[in-house]
This record gives sequence, C-alpha cells and structure tokens, in this order.
Amino acid sequence: MPIPTSTIDFLGMEDFDGIFDHAVQALRAQGHDVGRYTDGSAYLASGRLNRADVIVDVDVLQIGAREMDAATRLRALISPVIGTEEFDHEAATARSILIANGQTVENYTSMAEAGIMLILASLYEFDRALTFITNPSARPGYPRARTLRGRTVGIIGLGKIGLAMVERLKGFECAVQAHVRTPRSLPDGVAAASLDDLLRTSDVVVVATELNDQTRGMLGADKLALMKPDAVFVNIARGAITNDLALANLATERPEMRLALDVFDPEPLSPGSPLRDLPNAILTPHMVGHTKDTFDRMPLILLENVERVLTGRVPQFVCNPAVIEAWSAKWRGASN
Repeated sequence: MPIPTSTIDFLGMEDFDGIFDHAVQALRAQGHDVGRYTDGSAYLASGRLNRADVIVDVDVLQIGAREMDAATRLRALISPVIGTEEFDHEAATARSILIANGQTVENYTSMAEAGIMLILASLYEFDRALTFITNPSARPGYPRARTLRGRTVGIIGLGKIGLAMVERLKGFECAVQAHVRTPRSLPDGVAAASLDDLLRTSDVVVVATELNDQTRGMLGADKLALMKPDAVFVNIARGAITNDLALANLATERPEMRLALDVFDPEPLSPGSPLRDLPNAILTPHMVGHTKDTFDRMPLILLENVERVLTGRVPQFVCNPAVIEAWSAKWRGASN
C-alpha cells in the first residue's frame, strides 16, 4: 500500500542521529517532508507544527494541549526510546492522538539486565574492589560484600522493565515486593507494598517507574530517609523522580548505604554535583542499559511505527491504548 506524502518531524539532540538517520532517509526517499530539529524553540518558530502529521521527540519539546491544538493534522507522537515524558498523555488521548514508543524486547531486557548488574555491583562493592588492585593496602580485613540471596528487593514501578527484572531475580532466592500506582494483579512471588512500606523494608530499592506528573519528585528527602541505613538504592528510570541533593546528603550521612544511579536531574550530571564525591556510589551517564542489540533494533522499529501511523495502522507499542478505537476509526485507510 503506497504511503501518501506527509510531514514528519524528528526532534532530538545530535547524539540521536544514529537512531533517527535510518528513518529520516527512508521517509525522505518515499517523498515525505521530513524535518530535523535539535531545539524546541527553533522548531516552534519554523511554523511546521501546524502541518505535522507525526512528531518524533526525545527530550527536546514538551508537547501538551496547546501544542496539540496547534498541530491540527497531528496523528501521533512517537518516542524511539521507552520514556514518553515529553508528551501529555491525557491531552493526547482526549484529542485522539496516538502515543507510541520503542519498548522492544531488546530495550527493556537490556535495562532489566543492567538493573540486576547494578544491584550486584553495589552489594558486592565491585567498584571498590577494582581499586584494591592498585592500592592493596586499602583492602579491608573483613569483607563488606553482601549476597542478594535472602534479601528483599523492592521495585517501584512494574512496567516492562520491572517485570523483566522480576523474572531475572527468581534465581537469586530473594524476596521481591513492588509498588504500583494502579492496583492490579502482580506476578507470582511478588508482594504488593505501599511506597512507604517498600522503602522501610527493602534491602534493595529499584526505581523503574515512568516519569510523569504523578511520579515527578515522588522520592524527596522525607521518603528517601525511610530506607534502611545500609540500603542499596538503584535508579534506572529518570532522575527527576527523586532528588540528587537529597540522595547525596543521605548517602553522606549513611556510609553503609550504596547508590547506583544511571540518571540524574538535570543531565548531564553537573561537574560540581556532590554525588561525584561519594565513595559509596556508582554513577553512569544514562547509558548503563544501552546495548548494541537495542540500538540495532531501535531505528527499525522507529521507522515501522511511523509508517504504520501514516497508513492508518496501529503501531506495535502504544502507550495510550484507550485512544486506539477512536484513532483507528479516524485514520483507517488514511490518505492526504
């Protein structure tokens, strides 16, 4: 089925060129009007918003009701990654605008495996062990490492990444509990917990929830202080869910605590951030779960998502499924 000529705009910093280029080139070869922007203000000033059929956006432009109302032709908002915090889901659903992302099995599996790696690296103090090669006199006389077996892991958010972590934790003989904002049936072996109870009782706390208006800032200083003095705190979600300064202060007061952070707010992490000076923290620059497997697949799914939208077909990975019926009725057999 031929794809009618459409306007598709790609918004993302230069380091997303490796993900965008395949789709950009393919769509241009099909005759589409394709824009590429690294600045949200420049994009809005371009006047392209009011004729965009599809917008692909990663951390460049917050698209809410006002932008959607101006984009009178907009069919879909697409993120090539899992996060879609740039988009107002409620406003999009109300306007029959579909939101899709790149939650491929490679993507969420990579993040889940990375989360397990950070848990183990923290419990076994892997980063400290590396330093003893060059400074053997600093090696402790009594080990500080702890097993994962027999401990309680609390996961905040049980989406694709959280569920994949649950599967991988089964072999470690540890207890698993989860906090989810929308009550639902949890996998066998996973206990439901309120946020406060999870923080108080978990030996390991993993943040794996999405960033939205409900989760932004949900783990402030008061909540973080509920954790055990020697808890391991892992964040593979988004930095704005918690508070970097509060984490740094808490980990300074509690030297037995361990942090493993792949995300910060803002990013990149400031050179002067007190997190950098902590001896009990593992810090990675929002890339710990990035794998070749994910990045090989991501551009293919991105192009497929756009092409499906342009021909009135529902993409594989829809984030606001309540819109599907109305969206399909509106765009089925779409043409310009």
